[in-house]
Amino acid sequence: MQQSFFLKCIVLVLLASSACKSKKIAKETEAPAPIEEAKTDFKTCNVDSLYSKIKESDLKLNTFSAKVGAESDINNQRNSFTANLRVKVDSAIWMSISPALGIEVARVFITRDSLKFTNRINGTYFKGDYRYLNSLLQIELNFNMIQSILLGNIYLHYAKDKYNCDKDNLNLILSSLKKRQIKREEDIDIPQVLTQELFYSKEQQKISSMNLQDYRPQRRFGVNYDAFVEIESQKLPTSIIVKANAEKSVMIKLDYSKINFNKELNLPFSIPPSYEPIR
Repeated sequence: MQQSFFLKCIVLVLLASSACKSKKIAKETEAPAPIEEAKTDFKTCNVDSLYSKIKESDLKLNTFSAKVGAESDINNQRNSFTANLRVKVDSAIWMSISPALGIEVARVFITRDSLKFTNRINGTYFKGDYRYLNSLLQIELNFNMIQSILLGNIYLHYAKDKYNCDKDNLNLILSSLKKRQIKREEDIDIPQVLTQELFYSKEQQKISSMNLQDYRPQRRFGVNYDAFVEIESQKLPTSIIVKANAEKSVMIKLDYSKINFNKELNLPFSIPPSYEPIR
């Protein structure tokens, strides 16, 4: 596999794996009881109130781990792989990637300000910050964003006072751009800035999707959560599709198994002396 493919798969897994489907857990856990309408007021739309609702639904964990099965489609090139994912909340993200045969081919270690990656196939490594990944995927990544999506928690790209509240039949929506402003791109002067929408599900009382988009140029990144399950009295997304469209079209679908909360984790990572840096 090429280095660029590995790096894209790594980023996509990190951005999406919090919501991967776990068939085993879904069988062992009863579906959550319907949420009463009275628990959340969907008649009004207030930014502070909605933000508080979403924060209350966030997972509260010290550590998170899972086995991930992934299928990706990058410009119509399809691949599949598995990964072991471990997260020490607010500290580090670790991942070991294997193809179908189960032999590790890559390992990743991410902290708040750095990224390290080894490719065992061709004996190379990367050691640096987020700028390389940002240029690769053309989206502004940081540790908080990756961790929030991994855990299905809220991530705001801007300060809370930069958002508006909207709603549809199924969701309350936090948006950095008012919907009535977005008609046709040629009709309005939309600045070349990233806009964000967060959809909070009325039924699940969890984030159901998140979109990041530039309108000039046209670039889009989206995460959709389709189902949820309760684990240790906390609600976790169980199905996800991640899509990114810029110079290239990327889609990834993931499935989780062997999920653990608050277990002690080891995050082993080293770069063999014989490995060459990725240029």
